Amino acid sequence: IIHFAEICRNGLGYVRDAVNETDPDKFEEFRKKLVKYEEISDRIEYEIANFLNAISTQEISMATSFHIKSMYKIIGELESLGDSGEAISRILSRKNIHKKTFDADSIKHINGMIDLVDEAYAVMIENLKAYYSNELGEISNAYDAEDRINVMRNNLREEAIEEVEGDNKSYLTSVYYLDVVSELEKMGDFMINVSQDLYKCKLKISQL
Repeated sequence: IIHFAEICRNGLGYVRDAVNETDPDKFEEFRKKLVKYEEISDRIEYEIANFLNAISTQEISMATSFHIKSMYKIIGELESLGDSGEAISRILSRKNIHKKTFDADSIKHINGMIDLVDEAYAVMIENLKAYYSNELGEISNAYDAEDRINVMRNNLREEAIEEVEGDNKSYLTSVYYLDVVSELEKMGDFMINVSQDLYKCKLKISQL
């Protein structure tokens, strides 16, 4: 599961590449990479789920049962992260088809969101490692990372709406821009869910 999370984080690098690429042929390479990563995340989720199913058929303790339920939830969240990367590639493809481009400020803002999402990935992986080595404490680091993403999303959305209302940006370009920002914020949601699942499982097991 930790390896799965690290693979998902690698996929975010291709999101950044796709956002910043202006050459159509090179963009297509990054788009295909994101589609491939989505397929890989589907396969890993399936393999881990099969493994967990096999364990579930055995005689297991209550603690193991809690672990397995938590793992099912977590691999679902990680698979959703793969979906988000592929969804961003589709948004960017539609933008290109309609011959729209993001200006330098928009690219800078999206890169800022990607930086925050990458920080949230680091926190999620840190919490996964802490949990599986029995060292997970509270998860304020995850809430802090999620808050930073939400604040930036809200600020960028307000600015974009003001620019459209002031006729400084085309409506369609702003739609694509806000769709990318929204998808990045969703990735933050999936990651906070992982840390919350870990913490809830830890509490349940401590009460046995």
